Amino acid sequence: MKIHNTDLVYEHLPSVMVLLDSVAFMWVVTLITIGIFSWVALKLWHLHSLPKYLAKEQGMQQAKLVFWLCMLGLFWKPLWVLAVIAIVTDWDRAQEWIRGTR
Repeated sequence: MKIHNTDLVYEHLPSVMVLLDSVAFMWVVTLITIGIFSWVALKLWHLHSLPKYLAKEQGMQQAKLVFWLCMLGLFWKPLWVLAVIAIVTDWDRAQEWIRGTR
């Protein structure tokens, strides 16, 4: 029993193939992809530099320490976490606690 003819021949490509086969469309797709990756990288850089900006804005004495922890945190993430902790720590109270004076 034969249900359908098995000698199917496709003579026409789908209409979207003309667009996908064009060089201009591929350049547009490439430029949009590069733009999206650049935008995401820029936003990640701003997020990564946030402790540095906060330390500078608040006039903290450890602003240079936070800057270097942020920069080295690009290669080893726990240093970035230390930079965030350095921002939120009240250093005057920490010194009092270390010295044992209240």
